[in-house]
Amino acid sequence: MGAQPVPVLPLSHGDAIEYKAYARHFGVSGGAAVLSLIATCSYPTGGYSIYFEPGPGAHQFELLEKVPQIANDLVTYYMASWTSGQPLAQPPRHVRIRDARGEHHIEVKPWH
Repeated sequence: MGAQPVPVLPLSHGDAIEYKAYARHFGVSGGAAVLSLIATCSYPTGGYSIYFEPGPGAHQFELLEKVPQIANDLVTYYMASWTSGQPLAQPPRHVRIRDARGEHHIEVKPWH
């Protein structure tokens, strides 16, 4: 029996998706920083999950969704976050995030 295929989650179809990206310096500022991404949106029904996954290139990401098997008819609001986990020697000035509506160029702002 071979390995089972890994299910591929679809790109997010959330309504009114907004993205924020931040570089936070720990300790002395001006050097390496941790990159953090945030997405907020809504769906017309509950039970969804949204996730960031690294994309195919440098500083590229995808916002994916897990569709509920059972859903209520209630507008529900969601947030996804992602953090690099380790400081980046040179954090990017922009990141590209892809969802079901296309690709978005997001400015990376300093965390204050």
